[in-house]
Amino acid sequence: MTSPHRLECAETWASNQRAASAADLPGLRVWVHSTPFGSGDAGGDVHYVSVCPSCIVSRIALADVSGHGGAVASLGAKLRELMQKYLAALEQASLMRDLNEAVIDELDGVHYATMVAAGFHAHRGLLVMTNAGHPPPFWYRAARDEWAWFEPQSVEGAEGIRGTPLGLLPKASYDRMTVRTDPGDLIVLYSDGVSEATDPEGVELGRDRLMTLAQAADRSSAETFGEQLVEAVGQFRRGRVPEDDETIVVLQRLP
Repeated sequence: MTSPHRLECAETWASNQRAASAADLPGLRVWVHSTPFGSGDAGGDVHYVSVCPSCIVSRIALADVSGHGGAVASLGAKLRELMQKYLAALEQASLMRDLNEAVIDELDGVHYATMVAAGFHAHRGLLVMTNAGHPPPFWYRAARDEWAWFEPQSVEGAEGIRGTPLGLLPKASYDRMTVRTDPGDLIVLYSDGVSEATDPEGVELGRDRLMTLAQAADRSSAETFGEQLVEAVGQFRRGRVPEDDETIVVLQRLP
């Protein structure tokens, strides 16, 4: 089992490297599995974890950058810079808007990225989810013993383009979903390399099958759940080689 690292106040952790690691945040445990496509140790999936200086607000983000190499490095650096700017803010629509403009301005006009960001308030147990064209996360509600998808709440009367991947359209806006979590809850983020995994016959896993695999996994800890989910996705493939980067991030609300 992975031994978690305790993130200190104002500390950040970011990577696009091959990983199976865990970290403890205020009120939250984070487990990350990342497998880049091909033989390299770095891929197009970038995960990021931060804790604000007062140790109240934590943020977890997963981005999937089109392509590899310089585009990933550039986006990763900008993501880290903007995460630091908004380190103490639970609301993250401004972060997404700024990141969208930065990708448009600083990348080559060809690359773009999908991203999902979760902000967590340790004292209130609130989790804010914002999505920029990324596969929707899902949530195990321990008190109700039920599963749900994170579907964004549209802002009434809002106009313009909303929720598009970063770097495609200027002045895009991003909706949010805010929920109150309970101890034992699990929140699962993943890249499309997971949900689009295929078996030898070319059948795609899809989000509904992914949810079914998650429902069968042990929910006693983020590490155990994550490891079993990764194994189940591998069994679905039945030996077929992955064709994209794969990242799974599991958040567990602690007592």
